[in-house]
Amino acid sequence: MQSADVIHEVWVPQLGPKMDTVPGKPNHLILEADRPGEYLGNCAEYCGAGHAWMRLRVVVQSPGDFEAWERQQALPPEPATGSAQRGRAVFQARTCVQCHAIQGLALTGNIGPDLTHFASRATLGAGVADNTPAELARWLNDPQSLKPGCYMPRMRLTPDELTDLMAYLEGLR
Repeated sequence: MQSADVIHEVWVPQLGPKMDTVPGKPNHLILEADRPGEYLGNCAEYCGAGHAWMRLRVVVQSPGDFEAWERQQALPPEPATGSAQRGRAVFQARTCVQCHAIQGLALTGNIGPDLTHFASRATLGAGVADNTPAELARWLNDPQSLKPGCYMPRMRLTPDELTDLMAYLEGLR
């Protein structure tokens, strides 16, 4: 783990100790679970305006389920068609591709999260909202309304661009 900005402290109470992330200093954290399930954690070091929204979810699976998930994650996304294909063009033409990576695109950012399997995620914005079409539309229209202080800019998408971009992202399984 390594922070890009200030000191954070990762903590999943049921799985292990707290661990600081410090800019410029890589650190390692081992979490240990006794059984499969979802375990919630957060940043335990006050780090600024977005601190209360720094949530994380650790999904623990059986070894077989994890191996299947890992194989699926290594696959590139399905080819986009129709509205999703237009959404892919929006993703590449707007600033999305400068911050986010998606396997198979020539241009890939590394500032924001990799979105290759975006539709398989349960939440948006590190847990601030469920990953539903309505919340995705809110996030894409005005991320600051959901997570003040986040780095994602307001995109000012037209209604057609929003529909197409959502179709593309919702197809990334």
